[in-house]
Amino acid sequence: MNEELVKLMGTIRANFIFIHKILDNQKLNFNDDYKKINYAYYNVFCAHYESFFILIYNNNFSSAILLLRTMLELYVKSYYLEFIEKEKNTNILQLIDGEEDFPSFFKMLKDLESYKDKSGAKFEGVFIQFSKSELASYEKFSLFSHGKGEYLRTIFENNKISYSNKQISDVVKTAKGLFETLSLLLMYTHSLNDEVKEVIKELQEAL
Repeated sequence: MNEELVKLMGTIRANFIFIHKILDNQKLNFNDDYKKINYAYYNVFCAHYESFFILIYNNNFSSAILLLRTMLELYVKSYYLEFIEKEKNTNILQLIDGEEDFPSFFKMLKDLESYKDKSGAKFEGVFIQFSKSELASYEKFSLFSHGKGEYLRTIFENNKISYSNKQISDVVKTAKGLFETLSLLLMYTHSLNDEVKEVIKELQEAL
């Protein structure tokens, strides 16, 4: 692990501790199913995020990629439920129990990119970056899980499990960004406006 990645991992750990200290001091109000599902997804995401962190430290990058694919799905679903399905008053339990299906991953991205709040604010490329036409993050992670794609080619060409520093750094930065913005979503759903400002300020100073 090179020096830049070691520093990045240190920042990730510090941000994780900082954000959870803030959340631990809050009495969250779960007065609707959307807050409950958002919190449930957040907890699962964070459990994966901690495991992702351990895998990277132990040079198990291949497994970290597969875990990040699941984390990305949880991330997109969290935003999709809050900003798209909530307006429809969709029954959360039917989604949890599998009585209704989520749209495809790419349909959720498209719907989120089309979303506008009352003031006209949009996500402006936040979600489209994960699509095939942009960074194609989800596709790259999915292809690897099916035994093909960019990350598998790296192993094929080197005759061993070996990745470039840039590949590792890009994946770690993706995970870091997902965690930070998902944390802000959780705070937003509970109207923790002062805490949102505090976290944004801390993250900006850490850059």
